[in-house]
Amino acid sequence: MKNTLRLFFYCYLITSFITCKNHQQNFQTSIIPQPVEIRFNKGTFNFNQDTKLICEDKSLDFSAQYAAALWEPIHGYKPDVEQKIGSESKNSIAFRLLENPEMEIGNEGYILEINSEKAVLSANTPAGILYGIQTITQLMDSENIRVLPSCFIKDYPRFAWRGLHLDVSRHFMPLEFMYKLMDYMAMHKLNVFHWHLVDDQGWRLEIKKYPKLTGVGAWRVDMLHLHWNERPLINDTENASYGGFYTQDEIRALVAYADERNITVVPEIEMPAHVMSALAAYPELSCTGENLGVPPGGVWPITHIYCAGKDETFTFLENVLLEVMDLFPSEYIHIGGDEADKTNWRSCTKCQARIKNENLADEDGLQSYFIQRIERFLNEHGRKIIGWDEILEGGLAPNASVMSWRGEQGGIEAAKMGHHVVMTPGSHCYFDHYQGDPAIEPLAIGGNTTLKKVYNYEPIPTELTAEEAKLVLGAQANVWTEYMPTKAHVEYMVFPRLAAMAEVVWSPKETRNWADFSRRMEHQYRRYKRLGINYSQSAFQVSVKPEVNPTNRSLVLSLITEVNDSKIRYTLDGSIPGSNSPMYKRPVEINESATLKVAVFLNGISTNQILERSFDLHKAFATEVELQYPTSTKYDGTGAYSLVDGISGSKHFNDGFWKGFLGDDMIATIRFQKLTDISSIEVDALQNYASWIFLPEKVVFEVSEDGSSFRKLDEIATDIPQDEKGKLIKHYKTTQSAENITAIRVSMKNPGTCPPGHSGEGQKSWLFVSEIIVR
Repeated sequence: MKNTLRLFFYCYLITSFITCKNHQQNFQTSIIPQPVEIRFNKGTFNFNQDTKLICEDKSLDFSAQYAAALWEPIHGYKPDVEQKIGSESKNSIAFRLLENPEMEIGNEGYILEINSEKAVLSANTPAGILYGIQTITQLMDSENIRVLPSCFIKDYPRFAWRGLHLDVSRHFMPLEFMYKLMDYMAMHKLNVFHWHLVDDQGWRLEIKKYPKLTGVGAWRVDMLHLHWNERPLINDTENASYGGFYTQDEIRALVAYADERNITVVPEIEMPAHVMSALAAYPELSCTGENLGVPPGGVWPITHIYCAGKDETFTFLENVLLEVMDLFPSEYIHIGGDEADKTNWRSCTKCQARIKNENLADEDGLQSYFIQRIERFLNEHGRKIIGWDEILEGGLAPNASVMSWRGEQGGIEAAKMGHHVVMTPGSHCYFDHYQGDPAIEPLAIGGNTTLKKVYNYEPIPTELTAEEAKLVLGAQANVWTEYMPTKAHVEYMVFPRLAAMAEVVWSPKETRNWADFSRRMEHQYRRYKRLGINYSQSAFQVSVKPEVNPTNRSLVLSLITEVNDSKIRYTLDGSIPGSNSPMYKRPVEINESATLKVAVFLNGISTNQILERSFDLHKAFATEVELQYPTSTKYDGTGAYSLVDGISGSKHFNDGFWKGFLGDDMIATIRFQKLTDISSIEVDALQNYASWIFLPEKVVFEVSEDGSSFRKLDEIATDIPQDEKGKLIKHYKTTQSAENITAIRVSMKNPGTCPPGHSGEGQKSWLFVSEIIVR
């Protein structure tokens, strides 16, 4: 009997432990970013219509009202808010400032205690209360919205700068969207909004002293029908109707709204370059005095720049900054400083005089002078400058902070010099990059920055010492909108990657876990859907890694997805994968042509993010290829067998299947292991005018019987002009047959340089080739 009771007791304990663990994980997986510490206890708190929100400090009235408004859509009713100092009311959620501040949680941390009778949210400041409210909201957003777990949560951010940047110059974003964005940032516990208000393509901020900045500089000719980088530079103020700007009253209201949500708005006022919108309004501030208009797109290179030799330039900028500082109370003012083409400074007599009179070394020194002069002005008014890492050129201003975007080196250099740094390298933090298969994604600038890649970013470079690491303020996501004309497109590019960035900058490094984050994202996707956010489902896509097996003359296909606990199903006959299609368990090896289609299945249902790839295992597949000129290391396709791996590239030059030749011809020799008869040879080439990629002038096909001497089989000239816009793939094919050959040679003549009138006129042109097909 005792043994039976003992066995029963052990079974009870085990069952209770498992139930507790399952219960804990059920709620824990819903919180993003992951809290520092969370402990679940027995029992639950039931939220109902009688639950009161108790404000225990008058300074928390906004917080309580904010919570009531936030929870109304979830529950269908708005909870009542009461002010009761020191109240211990049951069936309540109390908001409380700690009488004795807890140093560990700082200014933005909070402590949340929930039991079966009540919940108490405590913090040192109202900011901490707001972030605790976001955590409670996520607990409510689980399976049972009216049941909160009994728990203890202590939470605080890892970094002080948790940012999101948005460029509204390239495409003006409506004011109501900016308010939504502030709410979404608060939801993710982000606290810095970097507002890119000024660039070549538009000036978006009303400056009363200089009305032409928005009267002229905020508008350009509408060319949405053309690719961003194919739009010609024109000066046509009469038809300049595309754009917009924010009035000072609108700015003040939005800044106040953001401040209520603990978000600091940092304005960016570009200088000395990226200012053609300002120079269209006031051309006398340039070196040449020319009015080139507001560019409708990405004209490059842009040499129009503020004249650093004119004192009028600095008078203008100081007056602009006075109004900017009046609108934005932020400690930092972002002054850009990036991508300054100094061509005009080199030929400007006033700029050269400035270099001589100030004993500067060169034009880089002149940029440093420019930035330091602006910094002194802002410092005199109690502000600090922050700029892109180019402000290091010529010497960094004494009190400047650096935003490191061209990799991490600029940030490392600045930190080692004792300057504060915000890390935002393009490799992980640029949300204008593709996040999935370019063939099925909306247009992006390039790159490949997936959800998992963002999540795996570590803002503290290993090169920094512990003391230097303290100078890293944090990190931020950057959203450049050249290719995002609508707010829906912006949302697609931002979400869900912003959730990954939020956890990078908030949660402790040692607690970050991709599998756990992936599970918690299931709840986050539902939240996005409830809020009407146009989020991307690119994380549910499958990528294929093909590898040629020359021994077997086969192609081995490895299928990869970032989704946790998912099932991959595939077909090889071109049909859509279904629930009965083969499940991927190990790499798939094929030795004949096939069309692969793949999809991720969750809970037995396809996510409909379908990958499609065709593989042509033709006569030259997996044979030896010799290249007379090497390819770019950046665009080397799939490696040594790339030109004969059975895979043709898409219209996206960065899809991983194209070989790129910069300025050189493509001369490829394919050698067969035995005498071979052929009936045709075909090769493809890409033209992407905006990306400096052009079709060859001609293609020559040759064959060899002895492997050393070659005879011409055919020659095909390109009949498409070099200035043909858009993206296109041309196939060059000869049907001249040959018997008993040992090798073929395909030569493609690179045009060599970009054509007249092109943004890269005279610069080396790219030739892109993906596959040589032999029948």
